[in-house]
Amino acid sequence: MLKKLLFAFLTLLMLYTISAVAYRLFEPDSTYTTSADQTYLDYNSLKEYLVSTGEGAVHYLYFYSADDDTSVYVKNTVITSVENMTSLQFTRILETVDITELDREMKTNKLAEDWGITSYPAFAAIVMENGVPVVKSKLEYTKDHPLTAQDVVTWLQENGLYTGTLHQ
Repeated sequence: MLKKLLFAFLTLLMLYTISAVAYRLFEPDSTYTTSADQTYLDYNSLKEYLVSTGEGAVHYLYFYSADDDTSVYVKNTVITSVENMTSLQFTRILETVDITELDREMKTNKLAEDWGITSYPAFAAIVMENGVPVVKSKLEYTKDHPLTAQDVVTWLQENGLYTGTLHQ
């Protein structure tokens, strides 16, 4: 009887070990990768960067957190759709601001304090006036109004970044 119990225990232990090893081998990769042409601005040095560009400079920013599913969705789906519809290359007209650390530390309220952005992902047109960055227009994702490709195209048109016709 003791031999049967030990054999059953060892069999269960072996099945558990094989299952754990198999899970770890085939576990989904959760790492975040970027393309070689994508550059991210660090949020902590964003103001200094904007001030350094000089008076009258206009920046079109996309506030993005790699840990936020909505940000990833907008970046990978909505922006890709807009690129296909407009033939624009967003890496050439938008600068991506990485707010992942703010998101991890739950300090995203700094976006509202610094830029008047209450939710993210968000797009913002910022102009340098009298040595101070001023938000001229913004487009934010909210639960009541999720961003669509048409919303982004409209924002691009309002900011003079797109004047063509849409390719469907």
